[in-house]
Amino acid sequence: MAELNEDQIRDVNAEVLEHMMNPKNYGSIDDASAVGIGLDPATGEYAVIYLDMDEDDNIRDIKYGCKACQDTVIAGSLFTEMVKGATLTYGIEASKRLAIKIQDAPPKQQACSGMVIKGFEAAILHLKSRAEGGTEDMVTVELGISCEGVENK
Repeated sequence: MAELNEDQIRDVNAEVLEHMMNPKNYGSIDDASAVGIGLDPATGEYAVIYLDMDEDDNIRDIKYGCKACQDTVIAGSLFTEMVKGATLTYGIEASKRLAIKIQDAPPKQQACSGMVIKGFEAAILHLKSRAEGGTEDMVTVELGISCEGVENK
């Protein structure tokens, strides 16, 4: 792994560094209201989103887990902190804004962060399915892009 030079170190956002070193909301929720997986089928990497909703459609708790790179861990930590305690509507809008923001990132970061967004989308689909009587344990949504063979530049 290449070491960062002084200019690169100064450019690292303190918040991102904090989420990298001390990820927030990593883990699972027993008896979650919904579980969604964002999957990169080319690599087998994934991000799982667990939602605990209250009766007013507020995200009482949100956790994530992943089998993926550090970019996914950071995105999961940042995103879950952003929407924890918020309304589901806010969470959906936040995920859309994040999807737009990562379009400017290098392709590998787009795919890795995209797993978190797709995991959240899958959890929303799971909520809707359960509301309609669905009994599946979780819902999976595949990424449209993959980080396979792509390097951050």
